[in-house]
Amino acid sequence: MTMKLMLPAVLSLRSSTPSRTLFARLLPSHIGIPTKTQTQTMAFHYKPNTEPPTDMRVFKNITKVASESAKFRRVLWTGRSSQLVIMTIPVKGEIGQEIHGVDQHLTFHSGTAKAVVNGKTEHIGPGDVVIVPAGAEHNFINTGQTPLILSTVYAPAEHKADTVHENLEEGESLEDDGKDEPPDWATELHKPFKQ
Repeated sequence: MTMKLMLPAVLSLRSSTPSRTLFARLLPSHIGIPTKTQTQTMAFHYKPNTEPPTDMRVFKNITKVASESAKFRRVLWTGRSSQLVIMTIPVKGEIGQEIHGVDQHLTFHSGTAKAVVNGKTEHIGPGDVVIVPAGAEHNFINTGQTPLILSTVYAPAEHKADTVHENLEEGESLEDDGKDEPPDWATELHKPFKQ
């Protein structure tokens, strides 16, 4: 019975969330989305690996972990065949139209977006997963009234192992200058995708 009462309230937030704080109050307490002020002042306590991993890494409650970072892009983990990254896209912001030579799996934790992949458009919300194959032109545009928070897996790695980008412009600049390349150990098993 409780689920039936809660479900319409959560679904109605997908199209018009008045504030991040209200959204957090309607989520189960174990998710704990912090307010914008809390996100800006808290220290991010996860450190990325910069050497090849030799053991498992656990991120308890990835939705909460992703919500604790106000950075546009932050690499959490890099392996020989994949890379875990979290992103926070500001209101009216976007990931930026791009094409990768690697596969990308995006999981949306909060907010709403318009996904544009190879010219096809889909509306996206919390709990949705979008898989973008290597070579596909894509962009994700925040259409909501709160930051768009997501985690993404690149396979293989796409970014430098300790990348933290403040915003889209910084990310694009570092990529254009060749300063955001994955480590050799994360790409040596894979041949780049040829377009």
